[in-house]
Amino acid sequence: MVSRIGREIDLSPVELGSRVGGKVRINMASGTPDPRVIPIEEIKNAYEEVLQEKGPRSLFYPGAGGQPELIEEIRRFVPSLNLSLDKEDKIVVTSGAQHAIELISKYFLDNDVVAVENPTFVETFMAMKLRSNVTLPIDLDSEGMDVSSLERITKIVRPKLVYVIPNCHNPAGVNMSYERRKALVELASARDFYVVEDDPYRPIAGCVPPPIKSFDREGRVIYVSSFSKIIAPGLRVGFIVAKGEIAEKLSLLEQLDFSTSTINQYVVANLLRRGLVSKRMTTLAMHYSEKMKILTESLDDAGIFKFNPPKCGFFALVDLRTDAERVFEVATKDGLSFVKAKAFFLRGGDTMARLSVTIPTAEEIKEGVTILKRSVLDVKL
Repeated sequence: MVSRIGREIDLSPVELGSRVGGKVRINMASGTPDPRVIPIEEIKNAYEEVLQEKGPRSLFYPGAGGQPELIEEIRRFVPSLNLSLDKEDKIVVTSGAQHAIELISKYFLDNDVVAVENPTFVETFMAMKLRSNVTLPIDLDSEGMDVSSLERITKIVRPKLVYVIPNCHNPAGVNMSYERRKALVELASARDFYVVEDDPYRPIAGCVPPPIKSFDREGRVIYVSSFSKIIAPGLRVGFIVAKGEIAEKLSLLEQLDFSTSTINQYVVANLLRRGLVSKRMTTLAMHYSEKMKILTESLDDAGIFKFNPPKCGFFALVDLRTDAERVFEVATKDGLSFVKAKAFFLRGGDTMARLSVTIPTAEEIKEGVTILKRSVLDVKL
C-alpha cells in the first residue's frame, strides 16, 4: 500500500500543458523563460572558469545548506531586491524555489492548516497540500491576497502557514499592495502563523513594493527566491532567507537529498560576482513587459475574453467564459497549447486559462490569441 502522498500526487496541468506545448506550433503553456534571452555564452564561460579554478572540488557532493561562496554572493545581491538582511537572517541554498517550498513543508507541516491565495501556483502549493489536512482559499484581487478576508477566517481557523506570491503572481499576474504586505505581517504576529513569501519573479518585476519580509521583525516571514527567471531554470539554484533555528533546520533537511548541484552553485556565484544578474534585471523586466503588452492588446482586440491586465511576469489569467477543458482540446488540434487553470483554484476556475508570453514570438502570441478565440467560438457553437 502506498502513502497518502503517493495516492494523491497527479500530473499537474502545467506539466501537461508543457508536454503538449512541445508538440504544437505555439506554446503558450510553458513557464520557462524566453530562450532568446537566456545568457548561454556567459553561462558557458562561467562553467569553464569554475572547472579551471576549482577543479575536482566543483564536482564534489554539495553539502547541506549551500556553498559558502554562493551564500556570500547572495548576501551581497539581495539588497538589489530591496531586502536588507540583519545579523539573524541566514541564507539556505536550494534547488530552485520549488525545492525551497518542499523543505519548508517538510519542516512545518504534519496534517496542519495552510492558507493560500485563490488561485495559487499549483506546483508549489502541492507540496503543502500533501502535508496538510485543511487548505483555506483566500480571495485574490488586483492588489493581491485579500488580507481582510484572511483576518476574518483566522478568527475561526488558525493556519500554521500562509503562502503568498506577492509579485507577478502565477497565474494571476497581480502585485500585492504595499498596505497589504504590511498588514499581513501584522496579522501573522497577532494570529501566530508564518508567512511563506514565494518571490521568484522579483528580479524581472521592475518597480514593485518591498518584500513582505522587509516588514518582518519577529522572524515570521520565510523568504523564497530563485535564479530561474533571471538566469536559467535548468541550473536549479534558489534560496531561502529565514531567521535562526528555522534556517538551521531547513539546512539540515537538505541532508536528505543533497540536491543542489555543487558546480551549478559555483556557476551562479561566478555570475553574481561578475554582476551579470544585476545588469539583467531592468532589461528583462522591459523585455517581458513588451511581450505582455502584445498579449493584452491581442486579447482586447479579440473582444471575447475577460482578464485583469497583468502587472509583470510571464502570465495572464484569462476567463474563456466557457469550459477551458474543451477549449484546450480544440486549441491543441489547431496548434496552440496553454494551461487549463482550474487546478490553480481551490474553488472555481473551470473557465480559466493561463497564457504565457515566454516561449512564443510576438507574431506567435498574436496568432495564439486568434486560435484561442476561434477555439472558444467553436466550443460555444
